Amino acid sequence: MPLPFLISCKLPAVRLYELGDGRFQLIEQGPIAPLMSGYRYLIVERALALFLDQLGLERARQEPAVLFNRATGEEMRTHVRLHISQFLTQNMLADLPLEGLRLLTFNDEYYFASPELKACLEASPFGYLQFSEGFSGFAGNAV
Repeated sequence: MPLPFLISCKLPAVRLYELGDGRFQLIEQGPIAPLMSGYRYLIVERALALFLDQLGLERARQEPAVLFNRATGEEMRTHVRLHISQFLTQNMLADLPLEGLRLLTFNDEYYFASPELKACLEASPFGYLQFSEGFSGFAGNAV
């Protein structure tokens, strides 16, 4: 039975908080990674967003993202927000349809790729992406 793959970034990243106006405030100072995810957001660099758009993922919508550094007042428009409307739960993991190019979300915070999408991303120039099968990437596999 194939499982989806948790997508994460090998590079360190700041945490973000979505403001009421839709911008994402940096919670801490540090590097802005090409892929950042958290509760109710998946933010990726424009090049990756364009790549995913060209793949024609179903149930994935994109919009420009504004990253806001309150300490400096700087607004960065280098990333895109992905809205993923294909959900998975722990109970449906065994029966999940994973054929084709699919991006899924678990608890609206963790993002998974179907095996075919994982293969496309591994063959892409986005070497900062890393994958772990199923829920094996969660701390202690407690999920």
